[in-house]
Amino acid sequence: MKIRIEAFIIHNIYWIKKSVIQLDTNLIKFKSNKVVYQIYKVNCQLVKVFLGLLVLNLATLPDIIYYYYIYKLNSINLNWDILHFFNTISLSYLEDRALLLNRKEIKFIIPIALLESILNDCKNDYDLLKINELTEFKYSTNYYDTSDLKFYFDHHNRKGNRFKIREREYNQTGQKYIEVKTKTNKNLTIKFRNIINNWSESKEFIEAHTKIIGSDLHQSLCSEYTRITLLHKQKKEKVTLDFNLTFFEKQQFIQYNNLVIAEVKADNISTIHFNTIMKKHKIRSGSLSKYCLGLISLNPTLKKNNFKMIFNQFINANNNG
Repeated sequence: MKIRIEAFIIHNIYWIKKSVIQLDTNLIKFKSNKVVYQIYKVNCQLVKVFLGLLVLNLATLPDIIYYYYIYKLNSINLNWDILHFFNTISLSYLEDRALLLNRKEIKFIIPIALLESILNDCKNDYDLLKINELTEFKYSTNYYDTSDLKFYFDHHNRKGNRFKIREREYNQTGQKYIEVKTKTNKNLTIKFRNIINNWSESKEFIEAHTKIIGSDLHQSLCSEYTRITLLHKQKKEKVTLDFNLTFFEKQQFIQYNNLVIAEVKADNISTIHFNTIMKKHKIRSGSLSKYCLGLISLNPTLKKNNFKMIFNQFINANNNG
């Protein structure tokens, strides 16, 4: 988020610089008239002082906004003591037991007020991922699409064998991956990923897995959220709980602080244990990717007929969370 704020500030500082150059250009025009020249010169100096102070204030603005944003993300009133009742597992154990790059998925929309109770119901049957003494992890994701949003509309139109391309950074470790997710016409999700340093390293990987030319893609959405990851003690069943959702596009953003998106990844979704917990809380499954949710939220005129019902569930859950 901070990078996007700084880009906005740099744009405005560039405008201020152009204004200063224009002042100097106008000053030259008045050189023939000494009286007017002196008056204008003094005014120019005053304006430059003002603009200089403005630049200094703009330079500190990204930090102010960013730390306020972090404060807001951490101000949800939840009792995280419940996480201490879980047995914990390492990342290597999770990847060995249930990497699940080929899987079935099911999603649930959970009001944030129910999260503590749901975690309490999970603590005896699921282990909690813990890395470097942390159990809540910040994710930053950049999504890529074609200029006509082919990936979005393929999902909206329920096309089989569709793709999603994203660049994901794990904030605590700094690791960055390029990920290609394929949804087959048999409702199977297949994920390919590769560690990268920057987007320029992604193009060959993308073309190899999608036959889409990397230069035809542009960054269409950014998202940030916090994740808790659970693994069932006996079954090959992974549950991720994402909250503090924020979506960015250009100079606009939207936050969903009152809901949780639960995603269950398993070989067979018909036998997942998490479904029994959702039934207890009268929560039904619903399918809408975070990518589609973010685009719809920031683009009200975007066609979303097939997403209207589930999108309204998101809004209601966030408003009543």
